[in-house]
Amino acid sequence: MKTSRDIVFVKLGGSFITYKDRFYSINFAALKKSVKILRGVINEYDILLGNGGGSFAHPIVLCGEEGSISTLVKCQEATRDLNHLIVNYLVNNGIPAVSFQTSAIIYEGEQGLEVFVEPIKIALRNNTVPVVYGECIHSLARVFRVLSTEDVFLELSKHIKPVRVVLLTNVKGVYNRDPTKYDDAELIRIIDENNYNDVIDKISKNVSTDATGGIVGKVIKMYNLSCKIGAPIHIVSGFDVENTIRAIKGEEFIGTTIKCVD
Repeated sequence: MKTSRDIVFVKLGGSFITYKDRFYSINFAALKKSVKILRGVINEYDILLGNGGGSFAHPIVLCGEEGSISTLVKCQEATRDLNHLIVNYLVNNGIPAVSFQTSAIIYEGEQGLEVFVEPIKIALRNNTVPVVYGECIHSLARVFRVLSTEDVFLELSKHIKPVRVVLLTNVKGVYNRDPTKYDDAELIRIIDENNYNDVIDKISKNVSTDATGGIVGKVIKMYNLSCKIGAPIHIVSGFDVENTIRAIKGEEFIGTTIKCVD
């Protein structure tokens, strides 16, 4: 009989797992790092994995017609392709990953988002690594709704409580300005109720957005998620394997921690 273990939500960010400036381009160096990270934690923690859309889905959503069936179909094709590549790579390298199509377990109904979570609970109980992803989900009100991986985590956290959420990106965490463009960009180590509004104001002026709101949208969603589940959110560079493992285990690490106290 399996004993209860802490659950950690881990996101392979789009900027980490793909080259966001090149359509349909996957970063296999990031996948290799992801395997090493997961090997370092799956014997101690239950991991619910998510992946962003990166260069697969974001261009389609940004350029597609809102409420269009064509955009819905192309968005789902792109997100499915990326998730398929990621899960296959993990499985072929010894990680017991199983894919869950987000639009098959979450939809937007008349009363808001509805979630069918039991298969994920069973997958966790069976010592596998469920992999969900940001996607265009079906909607009664507007044909489809863009749901980021952070949104998916928020909905799942209402049924499965993680002790922390860890986001893997291509940089060390949240900066006051784009670290890929400015040498003087400063890493923000803590975002909490004391500096949240100031941080949002600063990064809103200094960074760009994407189909799911960019880093500003992610900080807002992660802060709200932390408020709702009462757990910290860690943002780290997925290219630093040992540092990421420490973040997943709740040990001291280099990156950004987002936490909310109600």
